[in-house]
Amino acid sequence: MSEAARTAALPFVGWARIWSPLAPRELRAEAWEALGLPGSFAEVEPEYWATFHVGSPRPDVPLLLHAALGLEGGHAREEWMRVLHFLGLRWQEARLPPDHLAPGCEALAAAIDRDDEVLVAELCARYLLPWCERAREGIGENARAMGDLAARFEADLRALRESPPGA
Repeated sequence: MSEAARTAALPFVGWARIWSPLAPRELRAEAWEALGLPGSFAEVEPEYWATFHVGSPRPDVPLLLHAALGLEGGHAREEWMRVLHFLGLRWQEARLPPDHLAPGCEALAAAIDRDDEVLVAELCARYLLPWCERAREGIGENARAMGDLAARFEADLRALRESPPGA
């Protein structure tokens, strides 16, 4: 693993904290600041929870990748379990479904850190960039800050694809 790969992976660890409903508020706020996102997390927290975590029957933009992308859940979870196993990632005490965007970002960071350009490209193409497209469609005009958040995540993914750390 190169220093460039480690540096490129670090933002996606931050994104995992942003997207995880299990991350303590303080860690999410630290990640917000480290990623250079505008304002503070506290300023947009209610809009964040309403957009990505709370909704009836589901949030505007689900963070469960199979739900957001209209995929069969069992197959998506199984595919992500294989990715996590391949990368040697293990669950700690708190668990999210393997096809949740937060563990997806952790898996992406691990793949970047390992200089696995093929896995990075596949995760982006199959799941992460399509989720960004769904986010653009699902975020209402009155949730502008969340649209900006999803756009920044997409920009980070696209920058990674255009300039992989091992290239």
